[in-house]
Amino acid sequence: MMNEKKDYKIKKILLAAGESKRFGNKNKLAEVINDKPIISHILDTLFGIFDPSEMIVIVGHENKIIKNLIFNKDIKILENLDYRKGIGTSIALGVNNLDTDIDGVMIIPADMPYINSMDLINLEKKFMELNCVKVVMPEHNSIIGNPVILPRSYFNTLKSLKNDFGARSLIKKKDVITFKTGFGTIFDIDTKDELVKPKTNF
Repeated sequence: MMNEKKDYKIKKILLAAGESKRFGNKNKLAEVINDKPIISHILDTLFGIFDPSEMIVIVGHENKIIKNLIFNKDIKILENLDYRKGIGTSIALGVNNLDTDIDGVMIIPADMPYINSMDLINLEKKFMELNCVKVVMPEHNSIIGNPVILPRSYFNTLKSLKNDFGARSLIKKKDVITFKTGFGTIFDIDTKDELVKPKTNF
């Protein structure tokens, strides 16, 4: 008799609270690239493959502007009052607001407009195939990218994150599995020059 496949639950936490200091005096997530705001690219990709109930968006800097770009009312939006302290506070906020039955979290920076649906699907599939006990990271041309999926065993670590660093320095190498993905998983927008980066890099 075959074992029944478990219905794993993976929450997607979209990080959209940062100040974009290297970008200049505008909120980079609201800047337009290929005819729509940067944050809308990743949101549209997520909406195309996941149910809105699977997502949490963390806002902070200019939160009203970002909230106005999130048209789906079924998404849970959390405001990080400590966003100036850095990305760790946003991750901690998201994980501290997870339901008790969540098996893993996919942590997604909102400034990565070229992440494609298939990469996200395959990363989640790999995580589930490993019974949600390994950390799954995307890799393109030997560069580790985003999003990263972390199992429940890391939730307490994530809940205690502070300041301007994520979880990578705290992840044990033995827990990590990498998965080959496209260019979009290693390309984020930090400066205005990157708004016009040619798509030939894919």
